[in-house]
Amino acid sequence: MRKNTIEVFLNEEYGYKTWIWRPNMNEEEFVSWWQNLTDSDIIKYFFNIKALPGTLKEYSERSPGGSAVGREYGDPKSHRPYYYCHFHDVNDSYICVGNESIRFISRAKYDWKEHWFDYTSKRQKSKIIQ
Repeated sequence: MRKNTIEVFLNEEYGYKTWIWRPNMNEEEFVSWWQNLTDSDIIKYFFNIKALPGTLKEYSERSPGGSAVGREYGDPKSHRPYYYCHFHDVNDSYICVGNESIRFISRAKYDWKEHWFDYTSKRQKSKIIQ
């Protein structure tokens, strides 16, 4: 792991699971990576969060109280992480660097579920052809 990698608090699907994510990127690389993701990337990670670059460690600490306000359900109440990711689907995923929020911009012209169906169908067809 690189020395200057950031640590991101990741909220998966409104507190379904929460993670400490070390993407093996610095801040600039992380923002650039996020802004260059495709709809297929988001869908792939949505169905397999462990496919994200770097390492994930499940966050299990649940600290009651605290003065900080979480961004989403399931966030820690004891602190507000500087690097943050809410990961859900193509219409509801974003990162935060401090107070700056950067939403994922969907580039697909159709519903993400149809996009996922197309993606999985193509993968299954390529496996049959091989």
